[in-house]
Amino acid sequence: MAPLAALTMAGILFVYARTSIRAAKLNAQKHREADGGQISWHKESLRRHGQLERLDDDRSTLKEALVGSFSKNKKKPDADAEEKSRTEYSKDEEELRRIIGKKD
Repeated sequence: MAPLAALTMAGILFVYARTSIRAAKLNAQKHREADGGQISWHKESLRRHGQLERLDDDRSTLKEALVGSFSKNKKKPDADAEEKSRTEYSKDEEELRRIIGKKD
């Protein structure tokens, strides 16, 4: 009986951990998109205190995270999307990155 209870608890903990992490990532992504590409802690504070409109309710984020963690057909990022998200560097930054050996 004890091994069954331990296995059940481990399964529940695993699902909870995966879902929580995925929900946090989705929530952060929504806030980044709303703030223009980078999280603004000032705007986040205003949202939490009711001075700005909230983005979404947490139930939809949790539902997306739970469904997304069990779906088999996950979307892979396209090469075009990666090319668009590439950060533009100035000439000095590019030269410094080349010297240091960092690649995009």
